[in-house]
Amino acid sequence: MLRKSQIRLGLIAILVLANYLIWTASSSASNAGLRIDFLNIGQGDATLIRTPSGENILVDGGPDDKVLAELGRILPIWDKTLDLVVATHPEADHISGLITVMERYTVKEVLTLNTNNDTRVAKAWQQLITAVPLVNFADAADDYVWGEVVWDTLSPITDTNFAYIGNDQSIVAEVSYRNYQILLTGDITTTKETGLQQIYPALQADVLKVAHHGSKFSSGMAWLWQIQPAVAVIEVGKNSYGHPTPDALARLRAAGAEVYRTDQDGTIEMIFTDNGYFVKANGKKKFYQN
Repeated sequence: MLRKSQIRLGLIAILVLANYLIWTASSSASNAGLRIDFLNIGQGDATLIRTPSGENILVDGGPDDKVLAELGRILPIWDKTLDLVVATHPEADHISGLITVMERYTVKEVLTLNTNNDTRVAKAWQQLITAVPLVNFADAADDYVWGEVVWDTLSPITDTNFAYIGNDQSIVAEVSYRNYQILLTGDITTTKETGLQQIYPALQADVLKVAHHGSKFSSGMAWLWQIQPAVAVIEVGKNSYGHPTPDALARLRAAGAEVYRTDQDGTIEMIFTDNGYFVKANGKKKFYQN
């Protein structure tokens, strides 16, 4: 009959082995290349970027604390640090979850708009970030470099304090890794898309995070023809707005993009490697050749 001390030692050995296997799997996934998870958090945006050099970047946090479960599922249990948190614009479906994240994780830096939205959640966000070591107000001069991964802020052009007027003030950024480009668009409309085309006439992307959950007022045909995404991701949940709209879906498909959506596919995981990138969604995995 086993003694209690032997059972205890056995349990400790199992836990040590389990932690080692988790760490090894996590380390291998990280070293495989850039990983981006478009999180299934309902009607809102939340995107986790993990660089090959180990940085964690969270872009938006969704409408509630569902983001915590997703982060807990993806990040190792001991990893409670976010190197950068980005709030694309101060609306509840993008920043409510960030408030709970800030309470549970160590955040090194915040990238946000230099504006105030006169809502309860926006005021709570503004108050919360005062405790962050570094707060950066976004403008087009902002670049972050993590090894081979580059974050290039495309909009807003200036960080001058401005009154918040809506979705077109969203932070728009291009994430580049080797020969890949991933375009993150917040909730911009076709009006802003046209403006960005004029400023960045050569802008293209392999992956497009579709603006405003597939609204009919976003993802214009001229914009999509220029961007030419192979993959389009819609972060969306149950809603009363009709998102994603048939118009937006039709335009995305007409532009040749393969559409993934979190309400149907769950969290959408992408891993970018030397020869191409994998998209894992709804239990299926597809490889896109570079």
